[in-house]
Amino acid sequence: MAYADAAMYWASRITDNDQFLLFAFDAPTSATEAADLVGTVRRRAAGLADLHLKVESVPGDLDYPRWTPALVRDDAVVVHAGPFEWSGVLAEVAGLPQLRERGSLWRVHIFDRVDGVRGADRAARVAVFQVSHALGDGRRVSAIARALFGGAQPESARDGPVAVDDGRLAAVRGGAMIGPHLARATARGLAAWSAAEPEPDAVSVGPTRANADPGSVRELRTLTVPIEAVKAGGRSVTAGVLAVLAEVLPDFLAAPPGDACVEAALAFEDEPDADALSRNRFQTAGISIHADVDDRVRRAGLIADDLAAARRRAHSPGRVAARRAAASAPAALASAAVRLGADAPPPATVSGWTVVSSVNRGAADLSLAGGRVLMTAGFPALSRMHSLTHGIHGIGENVTISVCAGGAVASDVDDYLSALASALDQTSDR
Repeated sequence: MAYADAAMYWASRITDNDQFLLFAFDAPTSATEAADLVGTVRRRAAGLADLHLKVESVPGDLDYPRWTPALVRDDAVVVHAGPFEWSGVLAEVAGLPQLRERGSLWRVHIFDRVDGVRGADRAARVAVFQVSHALGDGRRVSAIARALFGGAQPESARDGPVAVDDGRLAAVRGGAMIGPHLARATARGLAAWSAAEPEPDAVSVGPTRANADPGSVRELRTLTVPIEAVKAGGRSVTAGVLAVLAEVLPDFLAAPPGDACVEAALAFEDEPDADALSRNRFQTAGISIHADVDDRVRRAGLIADDLAAARRRAHSPGRVAARRAAASAPAALASAAVRLGADAPPPATVSGWTVVSSVNRGAADLSLAGGRVLMTAGFPALSRMHSLTHGIHGIGENVTISVCAGGAVASDVDDYLSALASALDQTSDR
């Protein structure tokens, strides 16, 4: 398993990082047996190599976990009989337990007879693809979900050979290689240091009430709008949505507009020798959202420029070398770093008030039990430093802004959604 994927797996053992990809479909037939729904999804899953994997740990984390073959589990598809309201489905999703049981990397939840779905003229069906972050980042798991609901097969993730050997032998080999791996990581670290180039000062601001431990509370909300409603000045959907968030976040968090910033998840493209087998090919970067600029179109342009600059920095020789060095670390040290990071004290400054993940999930050509897809949503996980996250997910001509809130900000998340809807001159989905 690649370093980034192993880190996601190790993190999942001590914190919540499952991804929840939600797809709403209309229901052209008044009744579909639960067995038919389960059978439809299981038949599609049977043809997807990504969904026939599980993770085997190596004793003592002396080597990286291995991908091993797995059958589709009996409980991989669960139907929740309705009726539901849209808000009730979101509440159910917020309460779903994480996939921590051994060998389970994914599950599909189908909520039947759901009223209040945007774009549906009758009760709809909602499918939620719950997936371990180890299996892929937002782009990767979106491709898997498209295949699961009738789209094209995703390209190979280039995992290499699936392990079938004894984990104890892997631990012995890994322990024997700690010294050589540490030497290689040190050499690559020095190469990264020498390749580093001067960069603009990183975004760093004081924390807000959203930069706190979220506790166990989770509130999910969505706002679905036409794509054109958020493409300010012809800029990208991501820049357009961030330009709208800039008009709402400072008041909601009682924070200075000049400090308004987010941690944006940025995908990076293939790089030779840089953790090349990784399914998780992204990093976060602090981005100013220029809330002190009054004109939305100009603000979106500045945000788009900042996003482009951050992507260029992510591909700089120094950053690539740093990723190579991290991927060379001995597994035992990498695992310890993940555990220590989870227990680290909160920093005095942050690089974003909230985390934002944006993925275009493609054409609106997916289906479930004969029903066409209406919208899609996603909810980035909360963390000890972020009790408010945003997902931006498009399919067809619609884009959904999803909000996940915990802790203190969860109590007035409906006010926040109303403010967002007002800024877009739309009606909130709630």
